[in-house]
Amino acid sequence: MQRTPVRAGAAVLVSLGALLIAGPVHAEPQPTPEQLGRQAEILTEQYNAIKLQLSRAQRALKAAERHLRQADATYRRLRREAGTLAAASYMRPGSQSEMALLVSRPQDALDQDAISTYLSSRQTARLQELVQARVQYERTAGRARSREAEIKEKKVALAKKKAKIEKLIDRIPKNNDPRASPPDINVPGSGKASAAVRAALTRVGLPYVYGAAGPSSFDCSGLMLWAYGKVGISLPHYTGSQYSMGTKVSRDQLRPGDIVFFYPDLGHNGMYIGGGRMVHAPRTGKNVEVVSLVQYYWGVYVGAVRIA
Repeated sequence: MQRTPVRAGAAVLVSLGALLIAGPVHAEPQPTPEQLGRQAEILTEQYNAIKLQLSRAQRALKAAERHLRQADATYRRLRREAGTLAAASYMRPGSQSEMALLVSRPQDALDQDAISTYLSSRQTARLQELVQARVQYERTAGRARSREAEIKEKKVALAKKKAKIEKLIDRIPKNNDPRASPPDINVPGSGKASAAVRAALTRVGLPYVYGAAGPSSFDCSGLMLWAYGKVGISLPHYTGSQYSMGTKVSRDQLRPGDIVFFYPDLGHNGMYIGGGRMVHAPRTGKNVEVVSLVQYYWGVYVGAVRIA
């Protein structure tokens, strides 16, 4: 059956009315590059934390395996000794020729019962040591298995975090900023902190890359690691661990070389260079730069540590 013009017109009016009632459709606002960069940086430091935990677990596994080999060797040695003593205890009562060697003067020699008692006590002691060695072996083996499971778990978590970071990075505009020359900033002092500042300033203009710690690309904690590494001070590659090192300093006591931290999750850090400025690796899509803390960062500042 064909629709009449009247019915068709009514249908059009109903459709238009529905659209008017529903109102205009608004697209979801797209996050800015800065917001995407912040999300990526949070994930980057979580990634760095997992890498650090994985490294520690791998070192602990090596130690556990070394202790396991030692425990196994001890257990095997004691088991052999216990077997030797058991055989000696079994043979002793009927060994008259050996008794003759031991008993040269019957009146003051140990009798056969005393020898058996002596062997029995030694055997008991060895068996106790054997049991303890076996318990230690099982405990050590358990620790090794636990570390292996932890390493497997950390590797899975690391891969997932890496995939999330790379998915975010794909949404951030590529870095087309020309490389800036290292700034001509006078850093007074001859100590390690001043030397670390000078080292960090030589990296200005190099790109931010998540998980990188130099010499040609950096994330925020990687820049701190690299700069202090140049003056012989080892730092972990994770903002959370760096914040737990050194000495906490108040904002009004900041000196060049102090590491300053931002956001409640400690998701970002930089190196104070004096004059209310810091050098830092900001985010994906940007280069290492010197910035004023007044412009933005004091608003998200959480603390600082003095490393040297």
